[in-house]
Amino acid sequence: MNATLEQYLRPLTYPVAIRILEGKEIPDGYRRPTNILGYRINICQGVNFARRYGWMLGFTAEDMACPLSMPIFGFVEEPDFVTKGEIIFPDFTDSLEAAVRTQAAQPKAPTGSIGSVLIGPLSRVDFEPDLILVYGSPAQVVRLVQGSLFKEGGAVESRFSGRCACAQEFIHPHLSQKCNVIVPAQGERLFAMTADDEMVFSIPKSKIAATLEGLEVIHKKGVSRIPTPFFGMRMRPEFPKRYEQLEKLCGMK
Repeated sequence: MNATLEQYLRPLTYPVAIRILEGKEIPDGYRRPTNILGYRINICQGVNFARRYGWMLGFTAEDMACPLSMPIFGFVEEPDFVTKGEIIFPDFTDSLEAAVRTQAAQPKAPTGSIGSVLIGPLSRVDFEPDLILVYGSPAQVVRLVQGSLFKEGGAVESRFSGRCACAQEFIHPHLSQKCNVIVPAQGERLFAMTADDEMVFSIPKSKIAATLEGLEVIHKKGVSRIPTPFFGMRMRPEFPKRYEQLEKLCGMK
């Protein structure tokens, strides 16, 4: 899986494998943030440790620093004031009614369904991934979109709310078993140092094989590749009129 992504996408950081478990026990070889750092961190920071440092990490509820992510991952019931939009209004919406609609659209795992989450570079992990997260430029992400649609066709219908991108990276594709394009939100860029020009493509377990096959086949057909084969490089160059005398002297005309 990793070799295919590396060959046909050339991502700047490691593709990340995710395993979502019911139990809370973290296997040997996976670092718990609270053990190695002495404090909780956001799960988006864990993803960036994996894709930039090559770390393999295990998160339970006790390792999560972001309170917004706790109900998203089903570690706690969503409190009433969150459901009523009071954590969104007035910062992100003009009214509580709009905030309620935004909150209702946010994917959430059933409470208690997730015990722990394992995160690591796809090339290093010892498990079959439930999800693969690939960070890249729009050009790289659109190649993954093309790959994911090669077998089934249609369109990748992604969801954008401008906040809590972990819900779209982890929970929505895992529950729906549909690929998803994610625009990282402010929290991930602020705490995890995800770059302003990066997007994310999340591939659920049931779509991995078809997406990678499509990525490879379309590349070999030559219609879409990374790096982009700019057609302008094949154009005849044109120069200012004042260069003509030099061209004649050089025997170019």
